[in-house]
Amino acid sequence: MFKNYITAGIRSLLKHRFYSMLNISGLALGLAASLLLTTWIIHELSYDNFHEQGNRIYRSSLEYSFGGQTAKTSVSPTALLPFLEKNFAEVEKGVRVYNPTAYNPYIVRHDDKAFEERQFFYADSTFFQIFTFPLLEGNPTTALTEPNSIVLTRSSAKKYFGEEDPIGKTVQVNNNKEYAVTGVIDDVPTNSLLQFDFVASFSTLDASKQQIWWSANYQTYVLLALTADVTALSAKTQELVMKELSSELGNPGDYVKYNFIPLSDIYLKSDMDESTPVSDIQYVYIFGAIAALILLIACINYVNLATARASERAKEVGVRKVVGAARRQLVFQFIGESVIITSLSLVIALILAKLAVPAFNALTGKSFLSGLIFNPTSIGLIVLISAFIALAAGAYPAIAITSFKPAQVLKGNFKSSNKGIWLRKSLVVFQFCISVMLIVGTLVVSKQLDYIQNKKLGYERERVIMLPLDSKTELVYDQMKNEILKNSNAVDMARATESPTSIAGGYSIKLEGSGNSQAMIVAAMSIDKEFIPTLSIALASGRNFTDADFQKAAQDTINSFILNESALHELGLTNEKAIGLKISMNGRKGDIVGVIKDFHFAPLQKEITPLVLFNEVNDFSYTFIKLNSGNPSEALARIQQTVQTLAPHRPFEYTFLDDEYNTLYSNEQRMGKIVTTFATLVVIIACLGLLGLVSFSAAQKTKEIGIRKVLGATPYNIVVLITKDFAVLVVIAIVIGLPGAYYLMSNWLREFAYKTDIGVLPILIASLLCLVIAFGTASYQAIQASMMNPSKTLRSE
Repeated sequence: MFKNYITAGIRSLLKHRFYSMLNISGLALGLAASLLLTTWIIHELSYDNFHEQGNRIYRSSLEYSFGGQTAKTSVSPTALLPFLEKNFAEVEKGVRVYNPTAYNPYIVRHDDKAFEERQFFYADSTFFQIFTFPLLEGNPTTALTEPNSIVLTRSSAKKYFGEEDPIGKTVQVNNNKEYAVTGVIDDVPTNSLLQFDFVASFSTLDASKQQIWWSANYQTYVLLALTADVTALSAKTQELVMKELSSELGNPGDYVKYNFIPLSDIYLKSDMDESTPVSDIQYVYIFGAIAALILLIACINYVNLATARASERAKEVGVRKVVGAARRQLVFQFIGESVIITSLSLVIALILAKLAVPAFNALTGKSFLSGLIFNPTSIGLIVLISAFIALAAGAYPAIAITSFKPAQVLKGNFKSSNKGIWLRKSLVVFQFCISVMLIVGTLVVSKQLDYIQNKKLGYERERVIMLPLDSKTELVYDQMKNEILKNSNAVDMARATESPTSIAGGYSIKLEGSGNSQAMIVAAMSIDKEFIPTLSIALASGRNFTDADFQKAAQDTINSFILNESALHELGLTNEKAIGLKISMNGRKGDIVGVIKDFHFAPLQKEITPLVLFNEVNDFSYTFIKLNSGNPSEALARIQQTVQTLAPHRPFEYTFLDDEYNTLYSNEQRMGKIVTTFATLVVIIACLGLLGLVSFSAAQKTKEIGIRKVLGATPYNIVVLITKDFAVLVVIAIVIGLPGAYYLMSNWLREFAYKTDIGVLPILIASLLCLVIAFGTASYQAIQASMMNPSKTLRSE
């Protein structure tokens, strides 16, 4: 019997090749897309689940409030870990991790090999006892015990030592300190929050010898006991910390607390400023929904075509019932056909997914290998989904077709039920409703990204390059500046401690002698006197820094300060009254000499906050070089020659400031590309189903079309006859889908403090595009039907 089902199913597929091709291709596209998206989702959800003690690892992150302003940050001070280990038995052990290369790259050298490294960590000796990064060579307990010890990843070891055994050898860091290699680990998994190439002993740092509460630059991870109550631990920690810092927290409402966040929650659920790239759980929900919708639309195509062809198969069912076939057997037969279609689609989908891996990697920014996509979890999941599709998509058509009464069918009295027709129409509406929502979403995301690209930030980022600075480069900076401005196409050159695209907070300022002792949280960075003119930042009042300000800071340790307008607003000052007032900031004291207009120094998701620029002598991490409108390649070649001549100790590496800015929105850019790609797939699959339905409708009206043509109907009349019903369904889908799209995209835009509006244009474009695509698909088959010779169609009847 099973063999009979298979034979009958294959014959049916071969007999109706066109419909079989539409079903198989639609399902194959849907399964391939879902397999790729499922792999991405599984990878996102798998972050840090490879740590053997991962369910007990928490990060203790700082939250503080001064003067009614609250901030959350992922870092903590050096004093926190010893404090936790001393006072709370539930903290079994902990580790402090510091990534200085998040701010400025390190130069690592061995013999004649030197590179700038941006993933150079420091960590306590317990690092490998808490996290599961198995050592290929070395002892995990002692590898980071001694000062100036370092562990390399396999790739870094090969990069610097080739095939030599690196254990016991040394690397030089920043041209002044030798580190002994004490271990080698495998490359860090891609689903690890901590991404590093080197991890050196924390005891190397001077900070390891001090327990300071007011300098939070380190991440603190703790391993808690299985019985630990995290909520109670957080409350107890806050109570003791508040006692420890009571002398510093003089204002009512001020507080400092530490939140214990599970390691597995940080990558997708963090609500604070992170020093490492993280994602958002919303993207998992969005792409999970897209994967489900793609599969659902592919299933809808199958159901629509199968029920539409019910009248064609009615006589077959009638004959089988007359000769004794039970309804159960007929249901199994049609589900068997569904299994065959789904199986063929699955094989094609696996081939398509394998071929699409390079493009998918480029789209998502990941590095999936074919083996990662075709792992047991993904394959098992997609096979289960395919089996479900085979049963679910085949069940309704099978039950509907086998419910026909053989007497009526064989007499030729059978007609498709209105119920079946309304189901098909509802499913078409659903398909194009989803399509129009995704098209609107794509257009709105694209509009917001375009807004980000063209937003006036309040500073010049075009044709500005960033070069890292260090103490050796500072010694020759003046000579370098003169040579670069004289011999290249550079017009300005400046220095600062951070990039203007992302200036860190964590500072606090107070007005001196005003009777208002309340502190205010600000972001701050040190700049030289060329920074403001080089980046074309507008002064609102007062003046820029001068050489005299820097001489005063060096000799008398008295600083000068420039505040932005947001800082003045929080302090209740006007631009004119602020000039000359004295403030203190984290131990620095001096006068306000200028006020700048607000500029965006954080992603556009955040509002502009108070900012202070100050003049810290010899404390710069970057130099900014503004090029003129000439040939940038020629200018860069001359700059490289000058830098390598005067600072041969470090490789020449640079970043364009506009590229630095664009990286702030890498998640949004990836989201836009993924939504666009898979929205296109949704539309294609929906159109395949529409093509099949229109083709079937035209075939059903063959005799009617022939008669109308004999009576003088034009091809235009025939096309309208066939497509008008489908056009109405698409219009209904647009009317239903637009409010949903507007609601969803309004919620997405709320994540941005500065955003475009949805506007009318995306809605009009999406509506017209959906209509044009649907009408074009339908018209293709309608035009073919209108061109048939009526003498042939009437004779065949």
